Amino acid sequence: MDIRNTLKQALRNSLILKKRREEPLWARLVVGAALALAVALVLMLASVFLMAKAEMRWWTSSLSNNLLLGICAAAAMLLLMRVCERVLPQAWLSALSAGPDWRPLALMSAILFAGAALGVRAGYVVLGQLYAYDMWKKLSGAPMVQLKFAIFAALILAANWVWWQFRAKEKALAQQAAESQLRMLQAQIEPHFLFNTLANVQSLIATDAPRAQLMLETFTDYLRASLGQMRASDSTLGAELETAHNYLLLMQIRMGSRLTFSIEADETLRQALLPPLLLQPLVENAVHHGVGPRLEGGHVRLGASVRDGTLAIVVDDDGVGIGQARRGVHTGNGVALINIRTRLETRFGARAALLIEPLAQGTRATMTLPFRPAGQETVKDPGPVS
Repeated sequence: MDIRNTLKQALRNSLILKKRREEPLWARLVVGAALALAVALVLMLASVFLMAKAEMRWWTSSLSNNLLLGICAAAAMLLLMRVCERVLPQAWLSALSAGPDWRPLALMSAILFAGAALGVRAGYVVLGQLYAYDMWKKLSGAPMVQLKFAIFAALILAANWVWWQFRAKEKALAQQAAESQLRMLQAQIEPHFLFNTLANVQSLIATDAPRAQLMLETFTDYLRASLGQMRASDSTLGAELETAHNYLLLMQIRMGSRLTFSIEADETLRQALLPPLLLQPLVENAVHHGVGPRLEGGHVRLGASVRDGTLAIVVDDDGVGIGQARRGVHTGNGVALINIRTRLETRFGARAALLIEPLAQGTRATMTLPFRPAGQETVKDPGPVS
């Protein structure tokens, strides 16, 4: 990453609370220096507006004093942000940094306002030491100084509001771009599954008509469920598990005794909301890249649980495992996992994740996302991807 992109990333993340920072320290210091300069210029302009001084000596003295106040205010704001990052749990930080409502704006405005107040107070103390004069005691009660700080605080809050509006629009554009890309990839991947299934039905008609009929009926149920979910911005865990059940039944007809499966989820969890067809690619990977390559086949297990407001969906298989699967990996496998992570990130930010890990025999895929009971309002999802 070049210097320009590094600085852009540091600026973009400057008002987002994170326990771990991707950008280097020097980039954060540059952003902090720019913030200090901006604060100094705001204070300087407020002084010019209120006092209308024209002497060069006053300008020079005012610039140096306001620059010191700006450095103190910027340092205090960044320090308060770092304290919040250290003290608050990661779940809180993720919710506040990625929440679609007013909470991130309110929290960051409070931090910036408190930091500005503490920083300006500290700056006046430092100026008092430099000039051997208690400037805070002398100036804190002056109406002009109070008005100057009020203007300064209002501009900070306004700038923060504008920044959050820009970030919201940027996120919406990114989500629209992800939606277009994901739907295009979906259109490329789905026909392979459709054609393969129809080819299997055609080959069974002459040799095993009852089995072909069962396969066609199961395939129809699968298509009906999946196509219905594609039109919705939200599905339920129960609907996702039903789609997975139909898919596994279909694959069981094709693979025979080489494939067994089980689905474990409490009835209360089945009403949980989640993006449509988000689970399906994990089930397909377990079959095609786990159980399928194994000569004796294997078992696929689906499970769901909730803890501390987080829904965890697990897909286990006792197939060949990650190392063996990679030898015959298909492009669709990597694309599917990338698409899942993209959808989770654009929808839930840092509150959701997908973890792929090896087992003693096979592979486990764990998808975590916020637990949302049916009935909660949601934002639009980028769309399903298989």
